[in-house]
Amino acid sequence: MSNLTTSEILVFATNVITIDQMNDVLVTLLLHPGVRQANFDLEDIDNVLRVVSKGINCNEVEQILLDQSIYCKALV
Repeated sequence: MSNLTTSEILVFATNVITIDQMNDVLVTLLLHPGVRQANFDLEDIDNVLRVVSKGINCNEVEQILLDQSIYCKALV
């Protein structure tokens, strides 16, 4: 039997528009032990953030970005 931990992909709309903002957010998120991967699609109208979660929930991600004065809303 495998002992794999399941991950889920969380998707958010953000107001991130610059590479500097994106890099700052990614550095902060990737320090969290519940984040396996994170990336942005700044070409999308919602400036989408995708987070591969291993123990972090939508509210926590939203709060991390809010602490950096970044709008972030989970997309369902």
